[in-house]
Formats: sequence, C-alpha cells, structure tokens
Amino acid sequence: MSVTIQAVCFSAESEDQEALLDSVLTEQVFLSQANRKMLAWAAALACRDQSVIALVKNCLGALAENEKRELLFAVNRMSVTNPYFVSRGVIDLAAGGTLDALSLRSFEDIKVTNEIAYHYACVGVSMVNGGYNCFRSHSSSLRQLGETDQAIDQALRITAALMAARQISFNQTVL
Repeated sequence: MSVTIQAVCFSAESEDQEALLDSVLTEQVFLSQANRKMLAWAAALACRDQSVIALVKNCLGALAENEKRELLFAVNRMSVTNPYFVSRGVIDLAAGGTLDALSLRSFEDIKVTNEIAYHYACVGVSMVNGGYNCFRSHSSSLRQLGETDQAIDQALRITAALMAARQISFNQTVL
C-alpha cells in the first residue's frame, strides 16, 4: 500500500505566498531551469516537510540520478557545516574551523558536474538551516562564477516561499 502525499493546499489567507511561489518557480527566469530545480529540491529537503517536497516535485519534476547525487552531496554536507560554522562564530577557538576538521572530502574529490547548481543547493539549505556563514560563502562563490544578483535573489525568494509553504502546511495540520 503506498501513501499519497498531498502538496500544500493554499487558502485565501495564504494567496500572497502562493502567488510568490508560482512567480519565482515558473515565471521569473533569472535562474536557469537546472539551477532552479536543484535549489528548490534542496530547500524542500531542508524544510523536512513531505507536502513541500510534493509541491516541488509537482512543479519542477522528479530528480534524475545524477541530480540526486549532487543534491545529496550539497544537503548532507550542509547538515554538518551549517551548525559547525554557526557555532564557531559564537566561540573563539584556536583549533579546527576548516572543512578538513570535519573530514569532508574536497570539492574536487566529490566531482560535482554542475558547480553552480551545487552552490545554489547549498544556499537554499543554509537559508533554511540558518547557516549564514555557509550561506555567505556559497553566495560569494555564485557571484565569482558569474551569477547575477537577480538570479541569487530569485533563489532567496524561492527558498523563502518554500519556507512559507512549510508554515502553511503546518498550520493546516493544527488549525
């Protein structure tokens, strides 16, 4: 028996959030389709809400195997680096503070094929997790790779809209 997960059901009280989500996922084209898909899937996974994941899958499609691989690298790495570097910002330590200290393989070793999409995925996860040190680093990498402020802003709005969808989904379960 399989369980069907319903995507978020937007009510009249959340029509602004629905309009934002629709606009940034389907109408605005500052982000390429591949980067938009990777960012949205990463943010949805970080939201940890089945309805949000279903919404992204319905809007942007399922992931191909190579997309899953790169998405999982981004999400899994941010699950370590976000809390680690946030915590290091609160305490002054003379040890650690590097990716090597976390036993993470180098970026070259994991052989990511779409570096820009990877960084967008990391931006989305870091925004959801509040990992702003990583967020800043990956946003800077995107700029160095030639991404425009409009594209980065679209990524931020997609993530914010998905976080709103998560809140709306939660509201529906308790009210």
